[in-house]
This record gives sequence, C-alpha cells and structure tokens, in this order.
Amino acid sequence: MSNSAPSRAQPLDEWLRWLETIHPVAIDMGLERVASVADRLALRPSKTPLILVGGTNGKGSTVAMLTAIYQAAGYSVGAYTSPHITHFCERIAVNGKMVEQSAVVDALACIEAGREPETLTYFEYTTLAAMHVFNVKQCDVLLFEVGLGGRLDATNIWDAQCSIVTSVALDHEDYLGSDVSVIATEKAAIGRRDKPFVVGEANPPASLAHYAQQHGFQFIDVGAKKLSDLPITTVSSAHQRRNAGCAKAAVDALQHVLPVKAEVIDAALLGASLPGRFEQIMVDGVRVVFDVAHNPAGAQALAATWESELGSERCHVVFAALGDKDVAGVAQALEPIAEHWYCIPLDTERAMSVDDLVALVEGLLSADSPRSSVHACVSAQAGLSSALVDARQSGIAVLVAGSFYTIAAVRAFAAAQSDVDA
Repeated sequence: MSNSAPSRAQPLDEWLRWLETIHPVAIDMGLERVASVADRLALRPSKTPLILVGGTNGKGSTVAMLTAIYQAAGYSVGAYTSPHITHFCERIAVNGKMVEQSAVVDALACIEAGREPETLTYFEYTTLAAMHVFNVKQCDVLLFEVGLGGRLDATNIWDAQCSIVTSVALDHEDYLGSDVSVIATEKAAIGRRDKPFVVGEANPPASLAHYAQQHGFQFIDVGAKKLSDLPITTVSSAHQRRNAGCAKAAVDALQHVLPVKAEVIDAALLGASLPGRFEQIMVDGVRVVFDVAHNPAGAQALAATWESELGSERCHVVFAALGDKDVAGVAQALEPIAEHWYCIPLDTERAMSVDDLVALVEGLLSADSPRSSVHACVSAQAGLSSALVDARQSGIAVLVAGSFYTIAAVRAFAAAQSDVDA
C-alpha cells in the first residue's frame, strides 16, 4: 500500500487501513502531537458542552445513558466511543445512530490536510475526526469516552465541563501498571479545576479523592450511595445502577448549561441500552446474552448481573479472549454461572488459541465440574451452534463473552437465526 493518503473518493475501509500505517506504534500515549494538530485545525477549545467519561468498565453504558437523556430532552448529541463491534462508524454517533461513512471520510481528509509534520496514531486520528464530525453536525452536547487511562489519552486535550470516572480496576497493565492507586490518579486527570468530577467506583483508592481535592475538582461521589438511592435502569444490577447514577449526576451538575427535567432523566434511563452490554436476544427459541466483559472486574459485574436478572440459572458460555488480557481472571469470574464452555477462535493475532483457552478453563473448573464441560470449537459459528443445541436440550440460556472481538465474531450468526432483528 502507498504511504500517501487515500482520496476523498476512496471508501472508509481504505482510509482505516491507511491509518494503521502512518505512525510507528499503535499506542503512543501523550498529548503534544494530537493537541498540535487540533490547534492547527481549530478543533480546540470546544465551544460545545463536553463530558469526558473514563473508567475501567462502564464507560460505554454511561455514554449510552447520557445520550438517551439528552436526546430525550431535545438536544443533538454527539458521542465518541471505542472500540466498535461490527462497523467503525459505531464509534462516531449522533443521536444514538452511527454517522454515515462519507462524513467520516470527509473528517479524516480534513485531519490529514492539517496533520503534518506530526504523525498520529489510529486512535488520535479518529478522535480528532469525531470532533470534526460533531462540529459539522452542530451538536448541542458532546460525549467522549476515554480510550486508555486518562491523563495522556487523546480525548483529554479538551477541557470538559464535567468528567466521570465510572470505575477503577486493573486493565491495560502494560501501559498503566498494576498499582490501582496510580491507575486511579491517571484516570482522575480528566477532571478540571472547579468543574464537576463524578466518581462511580464503590471502593476507590484514597488517591482518587486526594487527587480531586488537590486539583480543586467538584467531587461528586456516586459510588458511596446506597443502591436504593441510585436510579432504576433496564438492568437491575448494582454496577449498571451506579453507571446510571453517574449519568444522572453529570446531567444534574450541568443543568445550568443543559437543562433537563427530572422526569425526562428517569424515563430515558429506563429505556437506555447498548449493544454488547448484557444484550439479550432470542435465537431459535433460546435466550442469548451478549456481553463484552474482557477483564476480571467486568466479568465479575457480568456474573453479578446474570444472578440479579436470571437468578440461579446457569449458562452455556461461548468464550474467546485476547491473550494480552487476564483471561484466567475473566474465566474464573464467569465459572460460577457456567454450565458448559464452548471455546472459539478469533480472527486476530492477539487472540488466545482455542487449545490454550480449553486448557486454561479446564484448570479453573471446580472439583465437582465434569471435565467434558469444556469444548474446543473450530469456528464462532460452530461454537454458537453447539451451544444452541445443548441449550435447547437443557432449557438454559447462552452467554457470549470475553471481548469485543468475541461479540463481533458470534453476532452475525446469531442475528441470522434470531427470532427478532438483533
């Protein structure tokens, strides 16, 4: 492939392939390069109210809830999230719908026209492109999900009117380290002096509150609230209600800029949903749940949600994960709700092999679990098909989990057999 940029006439896929070639490393944390390009293209400061949403888990759900609230109140909402499940344009959405590919191509072409002499990573490039799209679409409120960490993430070039840290746990340890106290301050760095700083973590390290106080944030502690004091959502689990609490707290804190009636907030939270977050569909008479849980904290939250929604019912787990994640921690968190495992391959070099997955899961099974409950499957379709056959015989549900890649791999086959559109 030529190192020159594609033209505006070329498709988005061509642009995305090219983006992967123009920076020497995939992740290059720091703000100097991306801020320089943003300034050159007049993408800073943002004149539109902007909320930054960081945290280990719960970011996407919180953005979805904020989108639902502000859209219900009549505002035009731009939301940038990552990664996507099926199509890149899921990352850049206006009023809950992904934007058209042509709008993304136009934005990427504009970024490229003002990029040099800096090089940008894929994420930095697309972050700027999202802001360009939202400016063109004249959105009333902007929601940006932090990609990794916070302090050095590309989204942190903008001064948010409100910042949210949904949760704090281990993930991306190669970049953030394994000290949760340090991770907490990295995430807290998306806050701004004298601006609302919402925290949803129930048990945050002391370093988080200390950092907020030291830097003059308006600390709003949602994590400390009792479950009964948190908003009611479509999913009754504690972590989703804390996410809803974060969204409501942010909206309340910005009432002077973006007024929303209390009854609108409550109704929107009851209707908000997000693909791949305890998403349920019926496939050939079987309940299939999709959840992107890809780290131990996320898997623990998934298991708790399963128990709160489905009680003691166990499940057939279609499972795959990336080898650079704590796969053992994820599997161990899901083992108490798993009846049988169907390990599938993923089409990415980062994926853990099926053989390694099977060996890992078998090693985690409790003493009374039959060794035959772990199956090696040759494809995502084969894994789902086997799980559905066994689920119909046993009368229990299927869970698809382990990563965004897992959901993407299985979703197309499930949608083709779904009793309703997925």
